Amino acid sequence: MKVRTSFIASTVGLLLAAVSWGGTITITNPSFESPSCGIQGASAISCAPTGWTLTGGTSQAGAILPATTDMQADSGLQYAYANPGATLDQVLSATLQANTDYTFLVAVGNRTNQSGSGFCQGCVFDPVGLIIDASTDTVLATFAGSTPAVGNWTDWTATFVTGATGAGFGDNLEIVLGTAGSAQGDFDLLAGSSNSTASVPEPSAFMLVGGGLLAVGFGARRRLGR
Repeated sequence: MKVRTSFIASTVGLLLAAVSWGGTITITNPSFESPSCGIQGASAISCAPTGWTLTGGTSQAGAILPATTDMQADSGLQYAYANPGATLDQVLSATLQANTDYTFLVAVGNRTNQSGSGFCQGCVFDPVGLIIDASTDTVLATFAGSTPAVGNWTDWTATFVTGATGAGFGDNLEIVLGTAGSAQGDFDLLAGSSNSTASVPEPSAFMLVGGGLLAVGFGARRRLGR
């Protein structure tokens, strides 16, 4: 039975090693709820969201708690904004890995042309979200999606797949949020995930192994019955 036991253990181990894996990518303060920033209105109170680095200062990028007359957050109470030329970015603990499928989501809001909001009448709506290699500033993926109706949100997606070979493996990933247009970019509720693209055994392989395991078990029963 030593040979058969070894065969079973080694076969199961190979199958487990071949099955794909995946998981959630950690993003600090993904909905920009921390800290609480006050009321966004005539006083234009805003703040730097925890875990995010701003360019342009809080007058150009940050998190806001909107007034009741303004566009409300897609998730929670607050959302992030970036005026033209300003950005919010976060270096993630997740790193670029070989043979991996990456997916990121972000809610994009259209705050332009809102009656009474005082924001950018007739501006060009062109928010930009990037996933980059934090070590080289190489753009790996760009968020894309449909334009939401004024005062509303829609989910945008950024995806990319790495191969077995390539540059930057082991480098941290980074999220950069901004706008390429003349309108403010507004963002909320980020999420990310990664999944291995390593090959998974064909169903026939599982059938072959299963048949072998049954045969081993049948043989053991016959010997015990003697």
